[in-house]
Amino acid sequence: MMKFKHLGLVVALALATVQGAQAADASLLGSKLTPLGSDPSASSDGTIPAWTGGITSPPAGYVKGEDHIDPYADDKILFSITAENLAKHKDRLSAGQQAMFARHPQSYRMDIYPTRRSCSLPEAVYQATKENAKNAQLLNDGNNIGGARIGVPFPIPQSAIEIYWNHNFHWHGHRYHAKTSGAGVEPNGTITRIVREDWRYNFYADPEMSLDELENRQFDWMGIWTAPPRFNGAGFSMTNTIDQTVQPREGSMFRPDLRKIMRATPAAATYDGPLSTSAGLRQNDNMFLFSGAPDRYEWKIVGKREMYVPYNAYKASSTANDPADLMTPNHLNPDFLRYELHRVWVIEATGKPGIIMNYGRRTFYVDEDSWIFLEADLYDQQGELTRTQHAFIKNYYEAPACVFEFDVMHDLASGRYNVDHIKNEYGPADLDYDLRQRDFGSSALKRRIGR
Repeated sequence: MMKFKHLGLVVALALATVQGAQAADASLLGSKLTPLGSDPSASSDGTIPAWTGGITSPPAGYVKGEDHIDPYADDKILFSITAENLAKHKDRLSAGQQAMFARHPQSYRMDIYPTRRSCSLPEAVYQATKENAKNAQLLNDGNNIGGARIGVPFPIPQSAIEIYWNHNFHWHGHRYHAKTSGAGVEPNGTITRIVREDWRYNFYADPEMSLDELENRQFDWMGIWTAPPRFNGAGFSMTNTIDQTVQPREGSMFRPDLRKIMRATPAAATYDGPLSTSAGLRQNDNMFLFSGAPDRYEWKIVGKREMYVPYNAYKASSTANDPADLMTPNHLNPDFLRYELHRVWVIEATGKPGIIMNYGRRTFYVDEDSWIFLEADLYDQQGELTRTQHAFIKNYYEAPACVFEFDVMHDLASGRYNVDHIKNEYGPADLDYDLRQRDFGSSALKRRIGR
């Protein structure tokens, strides 16, 4: 039985407003709450420290564009959770984490480090968030938002759907570029390497763009694969819309086997169409754990918990490490992973009656300091937990920004897993790359592939 605790003023506010008892008060941000809306206080036992601003400047020796120096490299492991001592710690673990111990009792391990509340954002983003707290509103039954830009729209959330929007709009710059790698890993250790170069232009986060100019566009995203071999030269250029129920994701795909640009199928891109390079392990709507339209689910806040979650993933994403050493059979190599105790929101999305989706229920565990979905437990239509997805974040302190660095999808039945967005081959993302709106679309895609 999971034990939930409503911790601190922020939870009391959120649950009260669900019942219509209290409206959000923007003056709380930066005073009784952090500028992004989390509880700044330490936990009752002090294990979770007070938030004191996070990392706001790079450590000595850091060179922009090179690997991030791990500011916590000297931290020692407090203890490790294994299948043998799982019962002692299970109240602070997700159902998915517990299932991983059951599936791989001999090898799965979580090393627990001191909690470092490292997340921080530029002051301008905090100010934008404060304005959003006054002006943001849900539209079209929660499938759209208005009155918000740059910062998270609902720093004092009144419902689970507002927390969903906070995750989707967490700030990581507005002109993003990265060469990422990943892999599909079989239980026998066979690795299918995946390499993709990404460009993203975030309209919502563009400080020069007004609300009127957004025109339902969240961001443009272009990606081109060079591995695996059968996807070499394939690419896409998509527009991720805000209200996907009235305007599904749209864009173009380049198929190298046909040497032609093809229109993407909007409904598949918005909901649970398969992601082509994932060998059936991923769908379009669980990119970044969940980025599709929310309309086919009923959303609710379950509560707030202290949980051991992935955090400060500097070691795992370092180019000093061989990617093959990280991608061991059954799960990522525990030697490279860091887990900490943090407060997380727990929200649940349950499929609406009469609508058949691959997943009948999804449970998300949401970092209070960044609003990023850190874990997702995915249940089939019969209520069985079939997959679990974990995201690893870190502070790009040159910005600063807490960034969704990479994630892994585990299939509990087969033991297969898929890693995406990792930067441990080609280095960190650039959050302020020289991009223009004209760098996206079918013509731009042709130009990129032709180079």
